[in-house]
Amino acid sequence: MNTVMPPRPDFTDPDGCLAWLVDLNPTNVGEAHATLAGMLAALLEVPPAPLRHLEIVEQARPALEFVQNRFAQRYASRPLPPVSQEDETLRVVLNLWQLMLRSYALIAQRSALDPGFVDRRPMLAQRRLHYHGALILEYYRARRETPPGIWAELHRLYSAAEEWNVAKVRVTEPLNETWHAQSCTEAYLAVLLVEAANPYGRTPREFSWILNWAQRFAPHCSLHKDIKPEARSGYVLDLSRDFALRPQGDIEITPSLRRVDNRRLAAHIQAIIAQFKNGATPASLGLGDDCIQPACARLLISLYRPWGLTSAGRRFPRRATQGTMQIASDLPSIGYYIADKPFAQPPQVRAGTFRDTQSVYTIGEQVEKAPPSDAEIYSRAALLGMILEHWNIIDQSVSGFRIVRDGSGSRIDHRQLVAVRPADGESFLLAEICWLMYRVDGRLFAGIALMPGLPHVVAARIRNRSGTGLNENYHQAFLLPEIEALRALPSLVVPAGWYTAGRELDICANGEKDFQIRMQSLIARGINFDRVGFQLLES
Repeated sequence: MNTVMPPRPDFTDPDGCLAWLVDLNPTNVGEAHATLAGMLAALLEVPPAPLRHLEIVEQARPALEFVQNRFAQRYASRPLPPVSQEDETLRVVLNLWQLMLRSYALIAQRSALDPGFVDRRPMLAQRRLHYHGALILEYYRARRETPPGIWAELHRLYSAAEEWNVAKVRVTEPLNETWHAQSCTEAYLAVLLVEAANPYGRTPREFSWILNWAQRFAPHCSLHKDIKPEARSGYVLDLSRDFALRPQGDIEITPSLRRVDNRRLAAHIQAIIAQFKNGATPASLGLGDDCIQPACARLLISLYRPWGLTSAGRRFPRRATQGTMQIASDLPSIGYYIADKPFAQPPQVRAGTFRDTQSVYTIGEQVEKAPPSDAEIYSRAALLGMILEHWNIIDQSVSGFRIVRDGSGSRIDHRQLVAVRPADGESFLLAEICWLMYRVDGRLFAGIALMPGLPHVVAARIRNRSGTGLNENYHQAFLLPEIEALRALPSLVVPAGWYTAGRELDICANGEKDFQIRMQSLIARGINFDRVGFQLLES
């Protein structure tokens, strides 16, 4: 494919701009991005007639969408710190969205008194909502805090569409892959659905699916001005405030309030889940050719509460807490701080039973007679390069914590296994990073979900059932006990990618007890671990 860019046109010549866009090859991403930004900026500085200006920006939309998505891939895989190599990439992506937003705003302003533009008013309003929404979504993609005023401006744009009586008018929208059309209300609701889907807690793949699904599902929701004071459930919007959806019970009823009706969406999601159970594929249901099972179904089920039931689904209330938390974020350090020693290959051990091993963990039959002090543990950790960070606790619930780190530190990923110990805790616990968000000042906020029970380091390897050849080395794993109060069965945390239903493992505990298990279910999958339910095998 020819990636040579056509010569830059004279940006003051609308015909030259249109001809250049026809020949533009967006796969030359860097140059295409820079030239598109230059063209839009030049047209804002010396704008052509509104109709010609509109022709150019409409023609530029597909190529611009392509290069923006390619640029965003540079920082979408991990949370983007404010001071980092890719921070400039985020800045130029946001700048290009801003240029498109300003272009449509200028066209709307200059054509406001032109009777020939009355029919285009719904499209201009929808495009402005689309591109302002793109700014918000880009902050979510980079896991960065949205700036003050950004939601208030989106509400203002929607209020203007209501005042012009164009909010519900559908216009052609080539970028909407499902409907190829969209109204202002649908564009607005699509951004709100993404916000309600916990965007800071999604993997890049999940976030991409959520963006597409929000566009697909938005027409199944509606906005209404009638608010019932006695209603205590459901989402509402306050168009005069700088935040997104809120439960109705938390908001004072004012004329600027709008009620979200998502009953049709709830029924639609239920119908899709039912079709999944009957063997339908995501592509056949219009969810996207890149959606794969069972990840697609799991994500849609997790979205049913926020999208269908207008509930975040929090099981336990949070309470404000002060203090610090120690966190080990790499696997060798996690094992070291849980076991107070580095992981080592176990010697040949005699076969034992799982019941014997459980008694070691629960009764403490086999522990070091003189356990090392914290000072000895930390001193040895420093020599071994075992990293331990200190975060501040914001609040906590039974199931986890909300924490913040001031300054730099290890790079943390969403769905990463970590070991944590609050300042008042006696032992390290296993946890999973649920969501991440950087603020402009460089502070990193995170949510962590605790795994139930006191973890114990064990050695695990995939069983060689053929009886031929040498067995592989053992790998570090973690055994979590049964917790009856939480209805949590025993589970095992193994290296990422190990889970296959029916796979058998050899488990060695403390180099002294050996037993075998068969993996039965996948409880959780992270970027560096699989947490599995298992069945004991007779020795």
